[in-house]
Amino acid sequence: MNQYSLEFDKKASKDILSLDKSTRNFILDELESFINNFDEDYEKELMKLTKIKALQGEFKGLYRLKLRTYKVIYEKVGNKLLILVLRVSHRKDVYR
Repeated sequence: MNQYSLEFDKKASKDILSLDKSTRNFILDELESFINNFDEDYEKELMKLTKIKALQGEFKGLYRLKLRTYKVIYEKVGNKLLILVLRVSHRKDVYR
């Protein structure tokens, strides 16, 4: 049984809604797949493939998930095992 849930920060919701329909559907489908398959082994595998990266500096504690030319910034929150999506943006704008 999946222990993780997916929630969007207000800014991330706006980011998603600002995308064209096909891109939005792709990202939402990928996030659904990500959350359904997520466990420690899956996370480690994606890190090896550089699809996930633990961020550093002012973004320490956050993670970046690559989806084509878009990046999803997310945070794992406590024992609730909640993945909170903080930003969804094109790679040139995601850290702004």
